[in-house]
Amino acid sequence: MAPEAEFFKPGNDISWLVRQFEAIHYDSSNPLTDKFVPRADTSLVFHFGNLPRIIKPANQPLPPFFMAPLCPTANSIMIEGETEVFIATCKPTVLSRVLRISMIPGKLIYIPVSEPVFRPLWEKMKKQHNLSGRIEVFSRFIHKLHPGEYIPDETDLMYDKILNNSTSTALHRIIRGFSVSERTVQRRLSDRLGITPKKLERIIKINYLWNRINANENLDYQDLVYMGNYYDQTHLIKDFKAITGETPDHFFRRNLKVAKILSGREL
Repeated sequence: MAPEAEFFKPGNDISWLVRQFEAIHYDSSNPLTDKFVPRADTSLVFHFGNLPRIIKPANQPLPPFFMAPLCPTANSIMIEGETEVFIATCKPTVLSRVLRISMIPGKLIYIPVSEPVFRPLWEKMKKQHNLSGRIEVFSRFIHKLHPGEYIPDETDLMYDKILNNSTSTALHRIIRGFSVSERTVQRRLSDRLGITPKKLERIIKINYLWNRINANENLDYQDLVYMGNYYDQTHLIKDFKAITGETPDHFFRRNLKVAKILSGREL
């Protein structure tokens, strides 16, 4: 039995922060394990049923609410029993700025968030029993936290430019177009993302290929090299395995339905 998932695009009132909302429901005594493949964004995650566990790279239970940071490698997640999850996937540089929180997880896979601030939000959303109700509660919380218009700063613009150009332009050329030094770019983005621009670029490319490749297609590595703007096939395979833990051939040949849901991808 696979999990059920609902996706909802944010309205204009909160799209300055949120890329998408997702609800996951699973109710089976059979444990289900698959990967969360790194994304180029971050999420606020709320669990209202059984708590999933991270299996790899470190065996850790997940709390009822937390921030899922940008991570450089895939995590294996196990869900079991009655599982109910609400996820707000957000622009990382914006979320870290609004919450005034470090995006570096330290020894944990996840980033803890303030109990006094987020516990009341979790309790209010738990009383809602559908995605739209939880979105409304979450949106009110964000507007109270940050009333008025959000004005992107230079770090937000740096992130957006890398996000939108990494599959067609080498990272050093993108950075060269900024008005500050490469060292400043590295420092600002690392503070607000929790990873380096180079790791962000790798994540963007892998997700781009995942968007482009259909499981029924014949894989042509030269096409993948060209689409992802890689130097060569060796570079492609090395980056792909570093991010997903699998070769492109193995990854795209297997059933990715559960991995898509856990990774915040619509089927």
